Amino acid sequence: MVVLGALVAAMTVTSGLLLLLEPGPSVPRPGVALRSIDRGNEAVKPKDKLFDTDAREARWGSIVIHDSRTSQGSAQTLHYIHEQLGRGGLGYHFVIDNGPGSDDGKIEVGFRWSGQTPGAFFDAQMADWPDAVGICLIGDGDSGRFTEAQLKQLVWLVQQLQQRYDIPKADVYAQIGARTATSGFPDAWFRQQLLN
Repeated sequence: MVVLGALVAAMTVTSGLLLLLEPGPSVPRPGVALRSIDRGNEAVKPKDKLFDTDAREARWGSIVIHDSRTSQGSAQTLHYIHEQLGRGGLGYHFVIDNGPGSDDGKIEVGFRWSGQTPGAFFDAQMADWPDAVGICLIGDGDSGRFTEAQLKQLVWLVQQLQQRYDIPKADVYAQIGARTATSGFPDAWFRQQLLN
């Protein structure tokens, strides 16, 4: 009986200490609003969710696709990098994840899309691209391939944007890796998927 009583008392004290030491909820960083578009449940109508923005819809005329040139990451990690580069946070409108660090094929929506503001995804000034929607694929086109889920989501996203803003195939630019013959991005296949 003494052993059982000591065990119950020890478990009660330990549980109380763990509750006291538990950290509170994390505080979101200002200026970062990330969400994802889940296409797994078609009843959600991801197309409607895509165009549900916080601001009046801007007029977009082109689409630029880059790779993160990293093996893993997410919109949050790119946000920190772009913040350090003085771009005011995530420079892309959308980020498509590859698995490590986030779900494979998950489309993350950046605060620039939600606010319908121009991107900051070029090292140079964005003055020449004020109407370009920026999409980043997590991965490195020079050293690896992109996942099937990423490519499927990329095609879906680009087609939705093309349809909504009447963006022709000629104004969709995939600037991935060093653009060599060994690039992991299937450029010819991708161009065939675009809307005319």
